[in-house]
Amino acid sequence: MNEADLDHVQRLLPRLLGAWAALSVLGGLAAYVAGRRRGDEALAAFGRQSAAWGAVDAAIAAAGERGRRRGEHRPPEVAARRLRRLLWANAVADVGYVAGGVAWARRPGSTATGDSAAVVIQGAFLFVLDVAFAHALRSAQG
Repeated sequence: MNEADLDHVQRLLPRLLGAWAALSVLGGLAAYVAGRRRGDEALAAFGRQSAAWGAVDAAIAAAGERGRRRGEHRPPEVAARRLRRLLWANAVADVGYVAGGVAWARRPGSTATGDSAAVVIQGAFLFVLDVAFAHALRSAQG
């Protein structure tokens, strides 16, 4: 993998995650407010859960961007391999989030549906993001 390809991935990944985080926070807050106004606890729970995940995603995106700007001085192949391993590990965790969300949906309770739907959506998006970038890094290596 050449340095330009790695730099592109390292720039794009936190930007996409940051955009998703902003959408999750803003959309989540809007859903929370709408749910509270309507007395729809499931919608309020969906919004609260989405906003919380978005805040965590924003922190991760910011940390990734800070790390990129610090510029670790590793050969591009080594840096790409480390990032790919991290993305695959995250993908495994993402599967756990989706499975946990599905299990949560089966629990009775007024907010379980809203909370669990948000967890499944967040986990599914993160899975797609992590797997896509892990594959991109592998493809760029040839």
